[in-house]
Amino acid sequence: MSKKIKGIIASPGIRMGKAYIHKGISIIIPQYMINESQIENEIKRFVEALEKTKKEIVAIQEQIADNLSKDMADIFRSHLFVLEDPLIDNRVEETVRKEKRNVEWVLNDISLELIRGLSSIEDEYLRERIIDFSDISKRLINNLQKNDESNIANLDMEAIVFASDLTPSDTAMMNRENVLAFVTDKGGRTSHTAIMARALEIPALVGSIYGTSIVRDGDLVIVDAIHGEVIIGPDKEDIDSYVKCQENLRLLEIDLAKLTHLPFVTLDDVEITIHGNIELPIERDIVKEHGAQGIGLFRSEFLFLDKSLPDEENQLKEYRKVVDYFNPDPVTIRTLDVGGDKIFSYTDDYKERNPFLGCRAIRFSLQNIDLFITQIRAILRASYFGNVKLMFPMISTVEEIIRAKNIVYDIMNDLRRERIPFDANIPIGIMIEVPSVVINADILSEYCDFFSVGTNDLVQYTLAVDRISEKISSLYNPLNLSVLRLLKYIVDIANQYSVPLSICGEMAGEPKYTMLLLGLGFRNLSMGSSFMYQIKRIIRSVTIDECEALANEILCLTKTDDIEKRILSELKTKFPMMDI
Repeated sequence: MSKKIKGIIASPGIRMGKAYIHKGISIIIPQYMINESQIENEIKRFVEALEKTKKEIVAIQEQIADNLSKDMADIFRSHLFVLEDPLIDNRVEETVRKEKRNVEWVLNDISLELIRGLSSIEDEYLRERIIDFSDISKRLINNLQKNDESNIANLDMEAIVFASDLTPSDTAMMNRENVLAFVTDKGGRTSHTAIMARALEIPALVGSIYGTSIVRDGDLVIVDAIHGEVIIGPDKEDIDSYVKCQENLRLLEIDLAKLTHLPFVTLDDVEITIHGNIELPIERDIVKEHGAQGIGLFRSEFLFLDKSLPDEENQLKEYRKVVDYFNPDPVTIRTLDVGGDKIFSYTDDYKERNPFLGCRAIRFSLQNIDLFITQIRAILRASYFGNVKLMFPMISTVEEIIRAKNIVYDIMNDLRRERIPFDANIPIGIMIEVPSVVINADILSEYCDFFSVGTNDLVQYTLAVDRISEKISSLYNPLNLSVLRLLKYIVDIANQYSVPLSICGEMAGEPKYTMLLLGLGFRNLSMGSSFMYQIKRIIRSVTIDECEALANEILCLTKTDDIEKRILSELKTKFPMMDI
């Protein structure tokens, strides 16, 4: 009997092959006391291991820069920042001297403390930096013990790699000829490992939870990174089905590739704008290659991972990597969308009982003015070099947008006095993520140059469902009628008050919802690159009239299951080759 396990799609594709269980380095942490005469030697061991680890990271950076891109190599810049952080280095040395414990023991304790701090974070992107810290810690301890590095770079057979987790360096050094796909127990779609997999075009599923405990070395497996599942020990029927699916996918990709340079326009000549969502500047190339006409959501959280918050110049440098690249196409930069529990995650200075409803996003920025001013200055300065839009996350009241804009205007005046150029007409907009903003959208239109709907949080707050809770995840469904009614209302208000509108949540990037969103009235969709080709195919194969007819029919249904069935029925009829 075949078995199936689910996973999160990190990089799309379908592959079949033999499983290879990657156990990584088996590190045993020795724990022993040292005497006074051994302290200097222990410190020397640490310094030597530190230097060797830095050289390894630099070598990996150089190899990636040669094989992929310089920007992709920048993923490992944060590794070097940690290795060069005097606070951590000094703490290791001071603890060894004071407590007279061996350096592996001390280093492991400090690493676990940092990882525990990140583990408590609600934000997916920041929480997934755990694997980066783990990668650094393992390399350091491995070099302290002078073990040979264990990686999958020298895998000498075709295989599908299963691992508890893979570090970014594991992924970067993969042999693309032999690693058909990989599956990890841990991780998420925004991890550096996932980003690296997409750049290498290796199909990958992450967060499978049980993968390595169920699969054995040599098992025949099918990794379906289109539907998000792994079939272990497939029978003939499974194999035949997936061989057919693979062939359909291959033909579809050939067909879709022909659309690359064609416009996003419906059969009745209605132009649809497609923008990209990116987490890091390095993702700019892949969304541009897939046809993105600019960036609809440039998340800035990656800049705020270190305890030392980024200064104005460093932020400007990172923003310009994307702004310069896409100019004259627009780049919408969202201000920091995290809470105090993320920024101060390494200390106990800031804890909240309910971070989802607490001091997060714009609320946090307005309570930490110095941090907010630094970011706004950097974004305004970047606006001089291209077509930049400024967007505030999680606005929930009129007072918040007024206060935020007043701060922007004050900063503009400062820049004028300093004779620093910027775009004085930079569009300022908001994310629509909470029901209160939908209800007051007519009032907020007076203060906004554009709206952008963040469906992930809008669904969560409308249905009162924690979207990362496994117990109630079935309740989190964008097709709930209440959500669809809110989306329709937003479109109507935006049209009535002539406010440009886009949608940048996960709904926008799933082909299943494209016809419905067009029918509800959305004309600007912002998404990741994974399904951009498929969505272009749908857009170029439908009329707005038939999309509106579908949307009107769906708005008359009451049950979520019925709505989902109706959408799938329409898509399977119109696009039998697409496996939606």
